[in-house]
Amino acid sequence: MNFLVLLLVALILKFTPWRKGFPLDLLGNWARRVAAAPARPKWQALGMLALPLLLVGLLLWLVEGIGYGVLTLLVHTFVLLLCVGRNDPLQAMTAQFEQAWERGDREAASLVAERDMSIRAENSVELLVSVRKRVVWEVCEGYLVPAFWYLLLGPLGAMAYRMLQQLKKPAEHPLRALAVSVVHALEWLPARLMVLSMALVGHFERTLAALGEVLRSWEVSAEQVTGQGAEAALDAPDTEVEHRSVMPPLRRLLQRCLFVWAVAIAFLSVLA
Repeated sequence: MNFLVLLLVALILKFTPWRKGFPLDLLGNWARRVAAAPARPKWQALGMLALPLLLVGLLLWLVEGIGYGVLTLLVHTFVLLLCVGRNDPLQAMTAQFEQAWERGDREAASLVAERDMSIRAENSVELLVSVRKRVVWEVCEGYLVPAFWYLLLGPLGAMAYRMLQQLKKPAEHPLRALAVSVVHALEWLPARLMVLSMALVGHFERTLAALGEVLRSWEVSAEQVTGQGAEAALDAPDTEVEHRSVMPPLRRLLQRCLFVWAVAIAFLSVLA
């Protein structure tokens, strides 16, 4: 059933207005509500964070076996829609940046990147590389990591990652250090698998040569690994900043990477 749920979510994201997931960011809003009270004791914050997990777990237990599993399928699909990223990195996220870049207006592209992605760069090369790395990271944390933990732990695993991801942002919250450590652990393996997937559909030898030691390092963040992996796997060198169509090569690389994941998940589902 897990593969069917992922397929349904992919179709919803692709062919409906919900390209950024469910319109209401329920899990993100709940995590931000927990983070909004830094003076709350840790055990209370953990209890509030676990409450949605308990409710969804109870709901799954109640609907199990009803309607030949259709209700369970719908609950899984709905929960996973709540866990995906909200930025549509393969289309809307970079649309205005790409339009400005293709016009040759580097200043406008820089302003769009700063406004939409909080990216500041000293020159065109740095700007382009930073935007590409951000897009790659959004695909990883918004889609692949939730899908990975959904496959291993079910909807509760994807939910936990989504809420902890939001909880690590406020610097003053007492649970931030715990959230950062847990999120780093949850992202470590999926990020490395994403890099290997990009290597398979891109420049394999160059990617492994550039990241051979980094892939095995626990200290290197998932965001850094995926960004470096994408740059190594891309066909075009970083210096070709004057080329007008700069995002399509990255988009095609990520689409092929997602296809590799889909094939692997389908194969594992058949074996299971």
